[in-house]
Amino acid sequence: MIKKAKRVFVFGFVQESNAFNPVLAKIDAFEGFGIYRGEEIFSSGAHCGVTIEGAIQVLNENGYEVVGGVVMRAGSGGPVDSALIKEFCDENLKLLKDAGDVCGVVASLHGATVSDTSFDVCGDILQGVREVVGEKAVISAAFDLHANITEKIKVNADYVCGYQTYPHLDLREVGIRAAKRVVNHFKNGKSSVAYSHVPVIAPAHAYSTEKGKLNSLMGRAKDMATAGVIEDYSIFQVQPWLDVNEMSATVVIAAKDEDTAKRAAELLAKELFSIRADLQGSPLFTIEEVIDIALENKTGKPIVLVDSADSPNAGACGDSVAMLEQLLKVKDKISCALAVIDKNAVDKAFELGVGGVGTFTLGASLAPKLTKPVTVENATVKSLHDGVFYLFGPQEKGERRDIGKTAVLKVGKILIQVSYYGCANGDKAFYHTFGINPETTDLVCVKACTSFRAGYETFSAQICNTQTPGAAAPVLQTLPYEYRPKPLYPFEEITIDSVTAPKIYR
Repeated sequence: MIKKAKRVFVFGFVQESNAFNPVLAKIDAFEGFGIYRGEEIFSSGAHCGVTIEGAIQVLNENGYEVVGGVVMRAGSGGPVDSALIKEFCDENLKLLKDAGDVCGVVASLHGATVSDTSFDVCGDILQGVREVVGEKAVISAAFDLHANITEKIKVNADYVCGYQTYPHLDLREVGIRAAKRVVNHFKNGKSSVAYSHVPVIAPAHAYSTEKGKLNSLMGRAKDMATAGVIEDYSIFQVQPWLDVNEMSATVVIAAKDEDTAKRAAELLAKELFSIRADLQGSPLFTIEEVIDIALENKTGKPIVLVDSADSPNAGACGDSVAMLEQLLKVKDKISCALAVIDKNAVDKAFELGVGGVGTFTLGASLAPKLTKPVTVENATVKSLHDGVFYLFGPQEKGERRDIGKTAVLKVGKILIQVSYYGCANGDKAFYHTFGINPETTDLVCVKACTSFRAGYETFSAQICNTQTPGAAAPVLQTLPYEYRPKPLYPFEEITIDSVTAPKIYR
């Protein structure tokens, strides 16, 4: 008799929410990435993301039958429309029920997703899956490093794996790890997973796993895994622009026995507590200071003005032109590239055509309460585009992105890239595809937090984290939180006693 392969259900719902972005994320935010259902996730033309691909690869190599669920991905943005979440869950759970007897589930989620009615979309999704598969099936979830690991997630997932790099360079690897948790569970028995929470949030521009204190912390965890002391680790730096009543950084350790998992989680959580101030970053530059640095720069390399407050990668609107007002004063002195989302301005540029000259009012098209518009006179339409581009990487190299109809305006030596939507601003292809070479400018504005560094650090004279307005403001104390827990660093000082004792949930 031929033994029937064990069946594993794979699905994904990935969107990072920013509570201070007033624009609700609806179906169009996901359609740009492609929505795949059932067998579609296995097709050669599917762009389900490398996390899903990594998970499927491991399961196939280990003889499991993979059943496809629904895969939906979007860029970061405002809270997701709850009606869309319901449609996803209804359809995904139907496919799960139709799959029959499954031994496991691998989910690709973000972990910092909220809707207009729920603070914990990922927990809700996992709860629905658990209710269908029962207690015997194993649920393993892959998350972003910026996930908010909630009680509902811990109660319903057997295993939780997060990115171990920031900038995020291990998207495929986290899918591989999540699938290996399932394989290991059935091959070697259940592992113990310990969770410890540290009530700390930090602006995402301020740290990296490539250097500094967070690098050292990740290195300590990696050494434990390499030595075989623990099986897997994740150190989540929660996305700070959530405004929810359950919110913290989280250390997650998987080990063969409970005591080892708990000891490792406690050690790493206490070290995370000790570096809480370092994670807040250095003082920020003003826009005027960055422009002065660019004016005085003689290296032949560009200065990077980091407008992380308006980063679409962090869920902000991407409609701010806070730096443009100052740049217009020196428009004939330094070459500069910047980008803004403004549909009306794009439509006007298309009406004028290439070579057309006009007056444009740019900015504050989506979130007028957060920023203000700037009027640009005698701007020339340099080029017009459909908005499709392919990432240079290293993160998700070759992945397709679409920012909708796009125009490049020129005023003096300033190039302004105006588009319908915004995503992947930190990838060099975001400018290059539309005829702007950031490497040859005096000043380039990048609306990203840290992801851009993988591509920009190699050719930049200086990178300047800048204080600008927006939904992802780097000075967290300036934002109008209503629901956050207390105490929460950096709003209130905390003590070592606030670090939760490691706990095993399943």
